[in-house]
Amino acid sequence: MTPHHAEDAPDTGQLVGRARDLAALLSRLATARLVCLTGLPGVGRTRLAREAVGQSRREVVWESGAGYEPEMLPGVGARLRHRFAGARGPLLVLDDWDHLGGAGTALVASLLLDLPELTVLVVAERPCHLRGETVMVLRPLAGPVPGEEDADRPSEAIELLRAVLGDAAVARDPRGAARLCRRFGGVPGPLLEAARAWAAAGGDADGVGPGERQRAAAARSYARCSRVERLLWRRLAVFEDGFQREAAPEVCGGGPLPAAEVPAVLDRIAPHALIQDPHSGRYHLPPAQLAVAQEELELSGERWAAVLAHRRWALGVARQAAEWWTAGRQDEAAALARRELPGLRAAMDPATSPLSPRAEAATALDVVVHLWFLWTACGHTAEGRTLLRRALAEHQAPPPARALWLAARLELDLGAPERADPLLTTAWAAAVRAGDDHCLGLLAGLRGAVALWQGRAEAAAVELRTALELIGEGDAPDFGPGPAQIRAALALALVRTDPEAALEAAQPGPAHPGAARDDWAEAWTRYARAEVLRWADDPASAQALARSALRTFLAYGSRIGARCAGELLADATALRGDGPLAARLLGAVDAFHESQVPHSPYLAPVRRRAESLLDGLLPPARRAEAYAHGARTGLAGLLARENPAGPDANPEISWRPEPWAGVGNGSSSWTG
Repeated sequence: MTPHHAEDAPDTGQLVGRARDLAALLSRLATARLVCLTGLPGVGRTRLAREAVGQSRREVVWESGAGYEPEMLPGVGARLRHRFAGARGPLLVLDDWDHLGGAGTALVASLLLDLPELTVLVVAERPCHLRGETVMVLRPLAGPVPGEEDADRPSEAIELLRAVLGDAAVARDPRGAARLCRRFGGVPGPLLEAARAWAAAGGDADGVGPGERQRAAAARSYARCSRVERLLWRRLAVFEDGFQREAAPEVCGGGPLPAAEVPAVLDRIAPHALIQDPHSGRYHLPPAQLAVAQEELELSGERWAAVLAHRRWALGVARQAAEWWTAGRQDEAAALARRELPGLRAAMDPATSPLSPRAEAATALDVVVHLWFLWTACGHTAEGRTLLRRALAEHQAPPPARALWLAARLELDLGAPERADPLLTTAWAAAVRAGDDHCLGLLAGLRGAVALWQGRAEAAAVELRTALELIGEGDAPDFGPGPAQIRAALALALVRTDPEAALEAAQPGPAHPGAARDDWAEAWTRYARAEVLRWADDPASAQALARSALRTFLAYGSRIGARCAGELLADATALRGDGPLAARLLGAVDAFHESQVPHSPYLAPVRRRAESLLDGLLPPARRAEAYAHGARTGLAGLLARENPAGPDANPEISWRPEPWAGVGNGSSSWTG
């Protein structure tokens, strides 16, 4: 008995990661008369069935459907009835049975009716849909956890690569091996075919495409689908980097496939056409299935409509994320934007428009602008500038004031205030023409931020107070930073010249009904309060607040915020006499920052203070060693190793006015 498995995973000599699946299959064969083992092409159905058969004590007959046509099945049925006549508990395995269609299903039904002792195991992509059938979908092997690109972490897919390619091949590029496992979804056949090509070429794992064998298998699978199943499959090609279930009806519904029917059709094709990530729940088409979908979408003439539907969906996602950020659901907003960022990137690139770049430039610009918080607060600043510049270059109408505000803000965040100034001038004129008072307030706030960056604290305070008047402290912002963030910036402008006024500015202002907590603004107010406390002879409380702000900035991915809070935390730590930790913090700050943003005059004094304190705490060799240790560990690692106790652990310090009394306005100590 030699099973046929033309589309199955190569035989590795061992069944990697399938112990539970094998036990489940044996259990089903012991309790059901008809078992259908389904799954993606190459997932290992035949390999698992063969292992189960090898452990069975029953009489087994294995029939491969590869050599049969539907008209040949009556003769096959007669032969099998004769073979099993009088047999006790035989097992019939029908492998590669999909292409026989209804004739193959009819044969299974008649055999079960005529032979009451018979158990049938059908190995196919799809179930038979017969009464009493037990369906087992063989899932792909578990791959590395997303975000942990390290092949040393145990996973079933990595173990398969080690078993077939050897430890040395995986060790040469563990991150590449991990990316390969995620891209091919742990489906053994395609994964091993791609891994062998990757190992032989020694190239980039991301550049390895599906092999011809897998593409042919995917094409056969596509051809066996119904009309609406093929329609959904090819429309899913617009989700090149995966999608959440709820996105499919909005993007893929329409015409012969109403949106309300998409979930049911998705469920039908998912077991043999899609991979679902167990961590996020996202679906994606494996490379071979994606290639087939893209070809069919182009041939059908539907590509332009599908891409436009995807762009409208992307704009809706950006608007939803922006609303959540404004409503105080900032963690959810950042998570949504990052989760869908691969798909959003296509919508933000006018060059990918199926009509012309200029035709979709307005949509691209709208998506970029709605995601302002992702670029300015969540660490994607350089990418945001690139996408915004590209959209503006194709935008035929005069640029909207809010787009120009974002352009200026990104230039400032990347350390180029001189490039922000002309943009602010143009944006101000555009906002006046549009009668957009809210944008005028944002522009005043940004002028204040530019002045603050340049070390002109008094000018910054004037602009920021103007911004608060224009924005209105009790109003819910419809775009951009809200009043709480403007107040936090005002506190930063005052902190070194008038600490009592800074603390007053850092207090919550008037709020509109139902106003949500602004975690981002609160992080900056904690930073401002920490600097006041550092100079009010309370470095322990300053540490607690700087640490809390740092955690928030790291959670969002803000490089500027992490630099500010990290250096202030190092300064307060050095003031308390802990030179090694202060030096490690400075090393981690520089490693995190990667010299992408130059020091501004506003930021320089804190760093100078910390460095000056370290001069008296550590000799050069120990200081260099601690600095290097911090760079290796990183800010997140250093915070994870700390175990703060007492007041240091509490970011909400009780504010007492006494420690700040007598701190002179304009004292030279505030500027280092």
